[in-house]
Amino acid sequence: MARGMGAGAGFALLLAAGAAGAQEAPAVACGRQAAQFAAGTKFSLWVTRRGVLTRDNPLRPLSPEVLEVLQVVIRGKAATAYGPDHDNLRRGPAPASLEAQSGGARIRWGETADGLPALLRIRADDSTAVLAELRFQACGDAPKVAEPKRPAAKPAGPAAGANAEPGAERPAKPRSQDRPQPKPQPKPEPTHTPGGFVLPQGAIP
Repeated sequence: MARGMGAGAGFALLLAAGAAGAQEAPAVACGRQAAQFAAGTKFSLWVTRRGVLTRDNPLRPLSPEVLEVLQVVIRGKAATAYGPDHDNLRRGPAPASLEAQSGGARIRWGETADGLPALLRIRADDSTAVLAELRFQACGDAPKVAEPKRPAAKPAGPAAGANAEPGAERPAKPRSQDRPQPKPQPKPEPTHTPGGFVLPQGAIP
């Protein structure tokens, strides 16, 4: 009787171990490729690099804050997701902007983004509410990052009369009706650096 109970208990332990192992998804390993994560069909991003950022914490001067940083590409723009772990990530700007916001602390990038979990959680900046749960989709080549447009520089012409000789007669100014009317110039598109990726409404599956 005791022997039968022991066998039953051992079988129960095997079932529990198997269930625990089934819940732990294998780590993502894409090597030199990027890892695509998505929240259903509404929102997706590509993780291209993985690094660590250590910055000073004013509330704990002797205990610097160590953050996991993921460089991501979303809708053709570079951004970051950072936090203490992959379950508590916040939306961030491009890597250079994140370093500037962190007092000039540098991000130590790894050679690959391997070791990511199959699920990333993006939380609100001012709370613990989950904005999106991103699940691993596939390895591949991330979309190219679009460079921000820069306004064309106007050529600097010589100042009128700057090199004129003293006493030289200046040409008569044309009358207003004889002056060619300038053509209306299109307004240049505003240029900006993405402050952080924006989650579309309904991104939570």
